[in-house]
Amino acid sequence: MKIRKQTTRLLLAVIAALALMSSCTITENISFKQTGYHASAYAFSVEDFFIAVLEDFSEFSTENEDISLMDKAIGDFEKALRYSPTTKNVGLKKLDEHSYEGVFEFTDLMRLVTDLGAGENQSLLDINGNSMTFFLSMDNYEQLVPVIPFLADENFEAFGPVYNQGLNEADYLEMISFMLGEEGPPAIERSVITLRVNTPKEITSFSNGRKVSASVYEFSFPLIDFLLLAEPITFTVRW
Repeated sequence: MKIRKQTTRLLLAVIAALALMSSCTITENISFKQTGYHASAYAFSVEDFFIAVLEDFSEFSTENEDISLMDKAIGDFEKALRYSPTTKNVGLKKLDEHSYEGVFEFTDLMRLVTDLGAGENQSLLDINGNSMTFFLSMDNYEQLVPVIPFLADENFEAFGPVYNQGLNEADYLEMISFMLGEEGPPAIERSVITLRVNTPKEITSFSNGRKVSASVYEFSFPLIDFLLLAEPITFTVRW
């Protein structure tokens, strides 16, 4: 009986992690202003396949029975944003069973990343004058984990980059296929994370990503790149 309960908890953790980390579209829009508060708007959606899997296994959960696993994860992130002294006007809207939109305003994005758990010496994000640089690799991945709480769960770790160093994309997708069936790998392959930066002045240079307009920069990458983190995920934009 004890083994069955442990297995059930593991399955729930795996499914929740994959639903949150895969088969999704995440879009973050950051608008830097000349003065006052800056703005952020984000959208998050998960495919019906993973929502169905969550529902199938949610009956095994004995905690938070009045709230779905998806709602809890997104809600926890909203609470973390509200607790930071750098933010205001934090809002979250659930559009349907698998889509969410959120907004908030902020004064200091680097401070916010620190407040969310990355630490005082975080190296994920650097904003210096009129430039912004993001850099994520295996060397600083541990700074990201507290910012996205479910990454810290011991059951989730097996599906992230720490446990899959050296694993190639084909082998990773084969593992997912074994666990969740044939729909899993293509769902992950369709998953994309996109960040848009609206700058207060005309963009002068950038690395990686693309310049959408005079003052809009976009950086997009497949989620599988994050799950394996074989190469650093990085960009710089200057204005």
